[in-house]
Amino acid sequence: MTRARRDPGEQGIALILVMVLVIGLTTVGLLTLYATSGETTSTHYGVDSKAALYCAEAGLAKARPIIGANYASWAAILDTDPTNDPAWYPITGDLDVPPDGQNDFIVTIRDDDDEPPGVPNDPTHDNNLSVYVVSTCVRYGETPRQVTELLHYQGVGNTYRSQSGNGPGNTGNSN
Repeated sequence: MTRARRDPGEQGIALILVMVLVIGLTTVGLLTLYATSGETTSTHYGVDSKAALYCAEAGLAKARPIIGANYASWAAILDTDPTNDPAWYPITGDLDVPPDGQNDFIVTIRDDDDEPPGVPNDPTHDNNLSVYVVSTCVRYGETPRQVTELLHYQGVGNTYRSQSGNGPGNTGNSN
């Protein structure tokens, strides 16, 4: 029985072709997995971003009556000395059910530009019974959101005028 002779250049070529094919398919599989992972992460950011906005808005809802009822404390809050701030300031809240003991939002106030024309702005003094209420959601570290609203003190209970409704009677927009 005679054996056919092989050309020395053809030995192992099938093994090399199979290895190249396996490496190529593995690369395609890993790239597909990476792309799918990126879409999941993108969706996660979108959901967290919307939840962070709702969290900041919840902070505004909690803070409005507190800040309106404590108009007399605005001067102490607006000055540059945090040691004389009232115990209730800054306003914080935990939205989890049941509460986890971690603040989800922090609400602060700052003065609007309310000085008469020609007088430099003094952010430590309120002249027009209006302050900005700034609510920051701190629950979602990767997608922080902040909401700011102008609150106007009317001198009666918790009445305020926001940009959207002009007070509890919703009598129109004063913009």
